[in-house]
Amino acid sequence: MQGFKIIASDGQKELLRQLLRGANCQEDDNSDYVLVESGLPLPEKGLSLVFRNGDIASLLRLFTDLSGKQAESAVLIGRKHETFEPIKPEDILFFKADGNNMYAHTGKQAYEMKQKLFEIEKMISRNNFIRVNKSYIVNILMVKEIIPWFGGRLLLKFSGSEEKIEVSRNYVKDFKQFLGM
Repeated sequence: MQGFKIIASDGQKELLRQLLRGANCQEDDNSDYVLVESGLPLPEKGLSLVFRNGDIASLLRLFTDLSGKQAESAVLIGRKHETFEPIKPEDILFFKADGNNMYAHTGKQAYEMKQKLFEIEKMISRNNFIRVNKSYIVNILMVKEIIPWFGGRLLLKFSGSEEKIEVSRNYVKDFKQFLGM
């Protein structure tokens, strides 16, 4: 298990600990690898990686690459107003592309994501997420109802949300295969 020393503010330090755990890494004050928040003093020894708040998603990719684990087993980073928050993939109802913006919706909030929909699709290519149209990827474990809809389409209703998402005709066949329907 790879270890990193962390030099950061308390809030950033806790976020980095969560990211490290999710990527099968750990905090290690004796490590030669040091994560340093921008503006804080660099240590005299070791290899230092200086980061800013906006670099958290890049750090997540680095941790998962180093650990050899897929990103889907770790947390994702979403932006809510001016803060960044870790999001567990299992808490996500769906991802939505809206113009040039990308959002991860949980039962309580929508988080802006830095990645594009196709990048998210690669990151979370795991058993419970599936693309249902050109703008949405859904967590099938959060779907409450699947309703047959007009023109061979399907309508999805979610647990913990009033949102309804249509499975377009182009994706219905793959969706049904995914579920074994």
